[in-house]
Amino acid sequence: MLESLIFMILSFIGIVGLIISIIILLVGLIKKSKKLKMTGLIFLIIPIFCYGLIQFWYKIVIPNSNDRISNEFVGVYSTHKVKSKKFLKRNGLFDKERFLILKEDGTYEFDSIPGVDLWKRGKWQTGGIDGAFDFYNNKGDLIERGMPFGSGDNCGLEFDFYPNPKDYKKRENLTLIKTND
Repeated sequence: MLESLIFMILSFIGIVGLIISIIILLVGLIKKSKKLKMTGLIFLIIPIFCYGLIQFWYKIVIPNSNDRISNEFVGVYSTHKVKSKKFLKRNGLFDKERFLILKEDGTYEFDSIPGVDLWKRGKWQTGGIDGAFDFYNNKGDLIERGMPFGSGDNCGLEFDFYPNPKDYKKRENLTLIKTND
């Protein structure tokens, strides 16, 4: 949300700066004043700076950040160390340990859990809405979002879990913790 607000402010300042510089340049051309032309060119620095910051942010900072986060979260995630064992037993998920494997090449493998919309195999990427990880099926359709938490070896993913497939209003969270194997 803060990123969107900063984007809007920079865009607004850039547009206003561009309009002011064009007006000053036109007045300078009409009056044939070098001083006004130079002032108009100086004001042109404002929109160039604003749009330069926006391009820097979205072309360099965000992709590098997503790559770093992606590399940090690659690994095997398990329900083994999940704190809510009552949740797993209540929903019939404690019969065996479930795994999610996030691979470096952007693919994943998942032991299916009824109520979680992940397919057995697909693609994943960082940079989703509010920092979520987006999971895609083999056709490229977005099928699930997982919220990451933690960092390094102390990280995990949290998914929405629907115990009753017919009732999407009743939602719980399923947490998968990264294993250190």
